[in-house]
Amino acid sequence: MKHIGILVPSFPVASETFVVTEINALVASGHQVTVITFEKMGESPALSHEVNVTVVAKPTTSELALSIFNIPKLVRGVMSATKMKSISTSSLVAYGYSIANIIKQKNIGHLHCHFMHGSLAYGIVGAKLANITVSSIGHGHDVYVNQSDIPQKLSLCDFSVAVCQDMANQFSRHTHSKVKLLHCGINLERFNQAPAGAYSDVKLLFIGRLVEKKGLHFLMPALKNTLLTHQISLDIVGDGPLMNDLKFMVEALGIKEHVNFLGRKPPTWIADNTKNYSALVAPFCIARNGDRDTGPLVLKEAMGSGIAVLTTELMGAKEIVNQKVGMKCKPSDIMDLTRMLSQFCDFSPYQRFSMGQNGKRFVAKHFNAKVQAEKLSSWVQAL
Repeated sequence: MKHIGILVPSFPVASETFVVTEINALVASGHQVTVITFEKMGESPALSHEVNVTVVAKPTTSELALSIFNIPKLVRGVMSATKMKSISTSSLVAYGYSIANIIKQKNIGHLHCHFMHGSLAYGIVGAKLANITVSSIGHGHDVYVNQSDIPQKLSLCDFSVAVCQDMANQFSRHTHSKVKLLHCGINLERFNQAPAGAYSDVKLLFIGRLVEKKGLHFLMPALKNTLLTHQISLDIVGDGPLMNDLKFMVEALGIKEHVNFLGRKPPTWIADNTKNYSALVAPFCIARNGDRDTGPLVLKEAMGSGIAVLTTELMGAKEIVNQKVGMKCKPSDIMDLTRMLSQFCDFSPYQRFSMGQNGKRFVAKHFNAKVQAEKLSSWVQAL
């Protein structure tokens, strides 16, 4: 089994639990894995103890001078670097050389790069300098906002992973033979808490960063509309730049007693407490800068916890959620959000409970991190 290097801009990041989940699943599949990052943010208690984390250092002038003596290796790296325009060739070669050194020291056989912005460009050059294969995976902001050199990066990778069909279609417009579709999986052992029973009260949960693409500014007016005819409450887990704006909106709409801001919670809290709600609500939309959620892990984690999911028909959400496990509405549409919330409230407690149980089975079948890692492993091994 190949030793896989996982390249990420920063590690660990609390909102990017899918990276650690994938790494642990690859280790369980038999791979040795090393994390390569430009910024170490601390320790990850969830990370397998078998995984080492290495920080990319900027090479010294003398180290760069030594690389000149390996002309074929240098040519491969420089040729790749010159195809990308958003970062200078000298910077790409310098950091690529440092990544190549890590690859050689650790005897890494394949480099898999999460996110498709600048770090991927450095990773590609590093892999070419070290003469190993390289792959990438897109997520959201890195594809739809920071789109620098996407066609060039796709063409230089041995394969690229899209986390939803819409993204795969976009990638395929640039290159057809190298695109793979792989939804991020969840750790079913962690998200295995089941509700004790059907709840008569409708208690909704939101989990995520308080940013525009999450759609909470559309949810609040819809919640107010729903409260005219139904009893419903909302707990918001997370923080972010829109916290104060959303609190002001809640007060202005007169729904403060129905909305609770719980702040950021650790993954353990989410895994243990999601089961206590009627449904997860995730009103995703496209932000004004083009940013959007693509294959939202939070939907799968809620389904794994046995509760229904209420979301929008956007990107990967429409592939994850069907009428057996939850409900969908149009993005950025307050009236359609109101319709969805009201209909969900009209369901019997048993109907809502059944949705959650269906979701639990659906996730186990389609979004198991172990199975997803085995697919990724087979693609790497086949190169």
